[in-house]
Amino acid sequence: MNESLSKSKRPDTYSLEMIIVLAIITLHDFLLSNALSIPVALGRIALVKLISLDRVESSLEFIVPIVIFAAMLILWATERDVWVYRLAIVYLAWVTLRLAAKVSLVSIILASRPQLGVGVLLKDTIVLWIANILLFGVWYWIIDAGGPRVRREGPAQRFDFAFPQRAVSMPGWQNWQPRIWDYVFLGFCGSTQFGLADTLVLSLRAKFLLMLQAALSVTVIVFIASIAIAAMK
Repeated sequence: MNESLSKSKRPDTYSLEMIIVLAIITLHDFLLSNALSIPVALGRIALVKLISLDRVESSLEFIVPIVIFAAMLILWATERDVWVYRLAIVYLAWVTLRLAAKVSLVSIILASRPQLGVGVLLKDTIVLWIANILLFGVWYWIIDAGGPRVRREGPAQRFDFAFPQRAVSMPGWQNWQPRIWDYVFLGFCGSTQFGLADTLVLSLRAKFLLMLQAALSVTVIVFIASIAIAAMK
């Protein structure tokens, strides 16, 4: 009995996994930081409002992740795993808004002065596209059926995605559970073919996320990349 009690008091490994994954997807911000990226072009144009907005946004670039991750680690250490999950959703929403803002900012810069900072903006295009894949892959991983812990240990909930392994009984795939890379694959499909390959989207929240991902991907691939490449000629 004491052994089972001590096991139940151990910090939840699934919550720690969630914190690590969120930390990894934050890394793209360093490649889009003031020293390396968009403000190089911003500093050369007379869009004062955009420059001031970027300064406010970039001042939160490191503060918000530090505060969020500190709070999540404290909650994880004190075994408040439900709040870790809720805070992860809030942080994902924050990162998504930042990504959408970055895509919009690059689009405006290229539309107004496409000849400025093209090399930097082309690099930003690649970073934004990869970030779009990883970000929404993590979104799908976190929301599906209540999160990774519920899917692996808890009672079955309503699925957000119908993987073929779930929909059809196939030899060798009994009791299969999707992992993080299965959802990253969905993120890749959503950014390249604007659908999820052989996986059906079931819930309304998953459909909304897929629409948002497709919209950002179209903006990055069709608009930003095409203008940046044309400006280099």
